[in-house]
Amino acid sequence: MNEPQDQPGDAPPPPANAPAPLGAMGGLFQDPSTLAATGLLVASIFNIIGGFINVFTDPLGDGIRGRLLLLTDVVEIGDVALLGLVVALLVLTVDPPGGISRSTLLNVTAALAGVVAAFGVLRSFVLLFESGPWPFRLAGFLVTIGITVAAATVSYWAARESFLKDQLHGRNA
Repeated sequence: MNEPQDQPGDAPPPPANAPAPLGAMGGLFQDPSTLAATGLLVASIFNIIGGFINVFTDPLGDGIRGRLLLLTDVVEIGDVALLGLVVALLVLTVDPPGGISRSTLLNVTAALAGVVAAFGVLRSFVLLFESGPWPFRLAGFLVTIGITVAAATVSYWAARESFLKDQLHGRNA
């Protein structure tokens, strides 16, 4: 009767013949879905960093408008698709033990998609007030708003799924 009570969130002890935990990096290479998702996230991070580097250049002499367009070059459907694929990989596949926490990767995905969505809002208004024929400006605005909505949706679902994974594993209890 003097046995310690299990607390919520306590993991059961591993069996005596269980292999040693691999750690975050070792487990990463044991899970193809997490490895692929991490690679796609790194690509998105580099893309956003490239946008920030572009702010320091003004090759066409367009001033602040040109710099904002260069900053927001990351607002493309391919970038949003990559982030959506990350969410799918992390949510729809089995979560093996070890490796980087899927909720952490989902949080990173939510943040990156949020940055892309914010850049999309900025870019859409820069395009709308660009010089040129109004149908061209309106088309650029509408396309960019569509991509922005997609990025915001990915950000929302990544954050929601991360929260659900944390609740499932008792991390926010």
